Amino acid sequence: MRRPPRQLIVIAAIVSLALAAVLVTGAIIAVSLDSSRDDVGRSTYFIVESDESVDSIADRLNDEGLIRSPGYFRFRIRLQSKGDDIVAGRYRLDTAMSTSQIINAITSEDAAIAQEAAIQFIEGWRTEQYAEAAVAAGLSFTVDEFMLATRDPKWNNEFAFLHTRPSGVALEGYLFPDTYNFRMDATPDDVIERLLATFEERVTSDLIAQADRQGMTLHQIMTVASIVEREAAVATERGTISSVYHNRLEAGMPLQADPTIQYQLGLAGNWWPELTAADVQRNGVYNTYLNPSLPPGPICNPSLAAIEAALNPEQTPYIFFVATGDGTHAFAETFEEHQRNIDQYQRGQ
Repeated sequence: MRRPPRQLIVIAAIVSLALAAVLVTGAIIAVSLDSSRDDVGRSTYFIVESDESVDSIADRLNDEGLIRSPGYFRFRIRLQSKGDDIVAGRYRLDTAMSTSQIINAITSEDAAIAQEAAIQFIEGWRTEQYAEAAVAAGLSFTVDEFMLATRDPKWNNEFAFLHTRPSGVALEGYLFPDTYNFRMDATPDDVIERLLATFEERVTSDLIAQADRQGMTLHQIMTVASIVEREAAVATERGTISSVYHNRLEAGMPLQADPTIQYQLGLAGNWWPELTAADVQRNGVYNTYLNPSLPPGPICNPSLAAIEAALNPEQTPYIFFVATGDGTHAFAETFEEHQRNIDQYQRGQ
């Protein structure tokens, strides 16, 4: 057998080394391009629009600092034949994610569904506070858009329990407080419908029938419940506070509830302001010192316990109460007794 000339062997060795160098260099470049932009990591929300092109997604990912190279992203996603697998939706991505991890995220139906926010809507919050919590959690709408959606008259047609709600009154009171998981691309209508459906589930037809037996509409009961919720810092006092307001309504007395004025005067950044003597004299439909009837509607979204207290007040003779300073209240049947309680608990404050 004739051996190849030594010169050919040398050339072959050089070519092999060069090819190996190219492969190693290519691998190093690929690893570099696939790696994250930030070792520390910064979370951000990224929305993939319906029918958005791979080129557009690549450019936007690069603009937001999530990938190193739009070209490498396009190469990888087409190499893996995943271009048609991209799922529209909102994703929580991180600058510490590699290009491969980002591709896996936006091509996974499960990953898109998993991009949810857990939002706690707390009893006693007004609807604007709900909207602020949803926006702070990253849902893709504004406070104004959410508030506008709560005023849509369609909700009265979709939920029978809203039929006693006067026209023009928002959904304050009926957005049931609880902790919910929402997709990041949820709309205001998605959130509102879920909260109303929960109200429908928790506030049963039997409870609503109790309002009828009391000669009150559900809307009136919800208004009382919302005031009880704001006044009762201690859960055991809900029924007693409810009795005071029911006794006042029966006697034709104004409720004189500070939270209703706070609701009227509240502004973003200070939804429940401390009141002054001048505030109590300000005209307004929610001023229950100047108006002897219930305000137009609820002033917050109350808990089920507050609703039950409004439906089942304790049987007491009380028509006055004053804060004692420790979260509880001192109750009184007569104005004289009430004045003594004020002297005892508030004069020195």
